[in-house]
Amino acid sequence: MALNRNNRQKARSAFFGNNSGLETSKYSGNEMTADNPSLTPEQQHDCERLLSKSQEAFILAIELFNRPTIRYRVEGCAFFLCNAWELMLKAYLIKRDGYESIFYPGKTQRTLSLADCIKKVMTNDKDPVRLNLESIDELRNTGTHFVVEEYEITYGPIFQANIHNYDDKLRDWHSIEICDSIPDNYLVLSVNRTDLDGETLRAKYTPEVAARLLRMQTSIDQTAEVENNIKYSAYFHTEFVLSKKHGIPIQVDNNADTHARIIKQLINPTDKYPYSMKKLIELVNRKLKHRSISFVYNNDQNAKFSRYHFRLFIACYDMKQEKKYCYDRSSPEERKNGRHSYIYSDQAVEFIVDEIAKDPQHIIQKLKNKTTRMEK
Repeated sequence: MALNRNNRQKARSAFFGNNSGLETSKYSGNEMTADNPSLTPEQQHDCERLLSKSQEAFILAIELFNRPTIRYRVEGCAFFLCNAWELMLKAYLIKRDGYESIFYPGKTQRTLSLADCIKKVMTNDKDPVRLNLESIDELRNTGTHFVVEEYEITYGPIFQANIHNYDDKLRDWHSIEICDSIPDNYLVLSVNRTDLDGETLRAKYTPEVAARLLRMQTSIDQTAEVENNIKYSAYFHTEFVLSKKHGIPIQVDNNADTHARIIKQLINPTDKYPYSMKKLIELVNRKLKHRSISFVYNNDQNAKFSRYHFRLFIACYDMKQEKKYCYDRSSPEERKNGRHSYIYSDQAVEFIVDEIAKDPQHIIQKLKNKTTRMEK
């Protein structure tokens, strides 16, 4: 669809308002400039405004969800998350396919819905990111007709996965770090993880509302089980552990009034060691950027941490022998043949970033010198 000059201006005014010449907000950045060379300066500016408003809506969704006194927070969070995604997707479509791509054919004043944006960008209908976003879009469209507190139990893990999916896509599609606008620890939601009880729901709500809630929970549980992917559903545990070095200091007192006992629990290795080498390297680079650390290598003042640098850390600090840093998930037969498959922990990421922060200009040369001495 091609729009003439007058129709383009009308469409732009209808979608962006008459104040499209205003400065973008604090969430704008140099990275937001459009990649499509056919865009006019005005259209590029509109693209920046879409991304700016998208980030504002995203941050508002998180702030709203984490306010415990607001009973309408789940429905509100769904609304603002959908708004954030729709604006980000439209900015991506403008960059990829041109300005006219966000309008319906023949309708110069009506832009695509979120559902249609999703279909145009995420063409694989089995993509867990798409399934996750479609679940929240469904809640946005229907949730206001059934205002119930138990939505949090059902949708909490869906929201948590969506938060991290947005963070990933904003970075991949637009080279923007949301953590430049909000601390990364705020990307973790406070979610109620109790189970829905059928009898309690039927006693509290009408049969129609109770049945709807239970159907939604069953459907989401089934999809989560099939997908088994943190891009569809995710939540984080907060646990107290006995530690000699970190955390809240606690001790065992045999004379205490309250009795307690120490238990051992089987741990899924991927819970404690969630990162492949590739993902760990990505996280190290993100954290270095977020902490404004200029990593230097070969006179490059803004070098990227790479596989080579990671192998230097592994060799110099013997990290593969430290259980707090990595886990070998290979089978006994593979290990016997010298084939290993390591996954890494958050502690490994933090250790590397902290070591670089101590001397970002000379850390790699020091590690190289150390490996040379070790080889002699």
